[in-house]
Amino acid sequence: MTESDASLTSNASRETRELNFESGDRLRSAANLIADATLKRDYTQRPFLIDRYGENGRSKYREDVLYNVAALSAAVDAEDSAMFLRYIASIKILLVSRGIAADDIVESLRCMASALTDDVPGDHSWAASALLAAVEEIASMPDGVPSFINPSSDEHCIAQRCLTELLRLDAKAGREVLENALAAGMPLAQIYAGILPPMMREVGRLWQMNEIGVAREHYCAAAVQSILGGFHDRVFSHATRSGRWMLVACVAGEQHELGGRTLSDLFELNGWRTSFLGANLPARELVAQINQAKQLPDLIALSATLPNHLKQVASTIDLIRDSLNVPIMVGGNLLNECPGLAARLGADGWAENAEQSIAIANALVA
Repeated sequence: MTESDASLTSNASRETRELNFESGDRLRSAANLIADATLKRDYTQRPFLIDRYGENGRSKYREDVLYNVAALSAAVDAEDSAMFLRYIASIKILLVSRGIAADDIVESLRCMASALTDDVPGDHSWAASALLAAVEEIASMPDGVPSFINPSSDEHCIAQRCLTELLRLDAKAGREVLENALAAGMPLAQIYAGILPPMMREVGRLWQMNEIGVAREHYCAAAVQSILGGFHDRVFSHATRSGRWMLVACVAGEQHELGGRTLSDLFELNGWRTSFLGANLPARELVAQINQAKQLPDLIALSATLPNHLKQVASTIDLIRDSLNVPIMVGGNLLNECPGLAARLGADGWAENAEQSIAIANALVA
């Protein structure tokens, strides 16, 4: 990947940040009020919902509104209505696949907009407009997600064979699929960059489409973690040190650590020394860990997946900048869907995948 505005940012971007966390914070602080007002409006005008979904459905309805508020708050932070539309498109697939009528999703969003206008103190006109835009768009949003496995790709065929074994709850057989690929001459880095990403995206798709339950999704993630652990001797024995050191962490609230871990291992295979600090790392803990180290890292990589992690990414970058002069690279689904967001957050670089990350990191440190 070549250096570009989408991949490398400048110090000037930190001085002209356009994110508006005050407006988003007002929504976040009113989340429970919004959820209660939305639920009351909808269940008052449509009392048959209690018969359709039961009392448990009523509780889940309120939870869903709280998730919607979190995603909407992030869109308000960035003043990016497209971010919220992408979230609603994903939620539509998730809910429809679980038996929630699309019309019920529409009406919930409409009631949420009315609650913001009539029941919540303050001016929330931008957020209400974003909700009404989603109401208009939702009918044209897809009801499903196509497979991430391309049967014409040799890498993807291996990914599918491994995934088939994991879905049978057989991690040993899944590892054997990857071991056979290595024995046939496939480089270990290709396993990390070309096989694991589409396989894990497919796991996420199957869960989103309600084709597998959360237990099997968790099993697949845990099995891949175990398989990667078995590869560590190869990772460290094959690595040639360049003298560069990178810290990798998932921001506070980010529970998906597999992307950060595979990134860390791939950098090891490309000559870096890496320290992966895991999921859900508070920003102060990250800075404290750096201050206790014998030397500064050459690069810090932060991972974030969901819109509601936006503020955590920004606060983590700010806290690092307050005491350290270290390049910061960001990645994860949140940043992939909004390529210009990295610059607005004040990051030095952004990459869509692990291979691009290496090119960007080398350019930043050089």
